[in-house]
Amino acid sequence: MIKLSKFDNFLSDINEILNDYDIKSTGKDYPAKDIAETNLSESQKKEIVSLMRVNHSGEVAAQGLYIGHSIFEKNKENRRSLLHTASEEKNHLEWCEKRISELNGNTSILNPIWFLGSIAIGIISSKGKYNRSLGFIEETEKQVSEHLDNHLKKIPVEDKKTITILEKMKSEEEMHGLKANEQGAQEVSKQTKKIMELVSEIMKKTSYLI
Repeated sequence: MIKLSKFDNFLSDINEILNDYDIKSTGKDYPAKDIAETNLSESQKKEIVSLMRVNHSGEVAAQGLYIGHSIFEKNKENRRSLLHTASEEKNHLEWCEKRISELNGNTSILNPIWFLGSIAIGIISSKGKYNRSLGFIEETEKQVSEHLDNHLKKIPVEDKKTITILEKMKSEEEMHGLKANEQGAQEVSKQTKKIMELVSEIMKKTSYLI
């Protein structure tokens, strides 16, 4: 019997996990499907696209985080829970992408960077401990919820479609954070929170532009 090296085992783990990572959304209806489009000015459309591009990139990063946190999670039930939440986040990603498309905009060209970087952050921050993963997720969802609140204030009141999407996303992000807390999330350190805020700020500023 061939004895695998630690590196071989590492690659084997990665391969096994990635086979599980063709993340599908849960198929929830588009929140704005029954809402009529509003006559928006070109400048309003441009601003809304920029804001939704940021939200879309945030959901891309969320996918990476959940994948990163689950890669070395040995408990199958815990891993399943992480991936189920990832599939719910995929709904948000698809909603943002659809709204951007409706307004003839484009998603960020930097999304692959946010995705791969978030996988790495997820792996490092969890260190294979589920309560650490939950703590990181709880803080992430808290910051995302605050960020969505800020965007809701910037969307023109007549744009009911975008507002409805963001309100639904915010509600579900808050539920994800509460779920993590109830499952025993370990609060992240102040230093980690600051790093998360810094990375998030960089992502928001760049995705807003490109």
